[in-house]
Amino acid sequence: MVQKELNFQAKHTYSLSHAPTGEENSIWIVFHGYGQLAQFFLRKFNHLFQDDCLIVAPEGLNHYYLKGFSGRVGANWMTKHEREIDIANCNNYLNGIIEELLPQFGQIPKINVLGFSQGVATMSRWVCQFNLKPEKVVFWGGAPAHDLEPTIMVERLKDSQVILALGDDDPFLQSEIYIRQRNLIYDADFVNFKELCYSGGHDLDPELLKEIFLM
Repeated sequence: MVQKELNFQAKHTYSLSHAPTGEENSIWIVFHGYGQLAQFFLRKFNHLFQDDCLIVAPEGLNHYYLKGFSGRVGANWMTKHEREIDIANCNNYLNGIIEELLPQFGQIPKINVLGFSQGVATMSRWVCQFNLKPEKVVFWGGAPAHDLEPTIMVERLKDSQVILALGDDDPFLQSEIYIRQRNLIYDADFVNFKELCYSGGHDLDPELLKEIFLM
């Protein structure tokens, strides 16, 4: 048996808080978690929609039925099957979003990123391969990808405000894998680092979101 790779042109969607005007002074790129869709994840940011801030929600390239063979559909960023191809495709897709958006601005706005759950790993991989140094980087309910080179992460984020958002009742934060990867953030000893806790589980807390956006 022989297996080969094929490059081909593809289309995918992403969601926005509003149509860009080119006058926004900040962009937030927000990465959903496993089984979510961009348009519904973006609704969690409704209370932060403003004309001067563009919120962009990419969507995982893999879709599947959440239960059985019909009904609600979710998306994920990657699985262990052909993971390297998934990672490359995700990075190319995310690079394409930025390359489409930024030419619409006379002055490049501040770029911020927020990853939730599985989206944190995708966010961390993307930031570390793209020529972009974000203003704020939020790790929410997730940790940097396990295959990420720590020195590259430190170099990319050394001038960023790095925020770790933790729910006091989030079961995902108790796993050994999460704790090991979270320690990469602690060990990096970022100059501008904050750990913020909220009362709740594995979800976005509206009040803490607002606090982070206004920092």
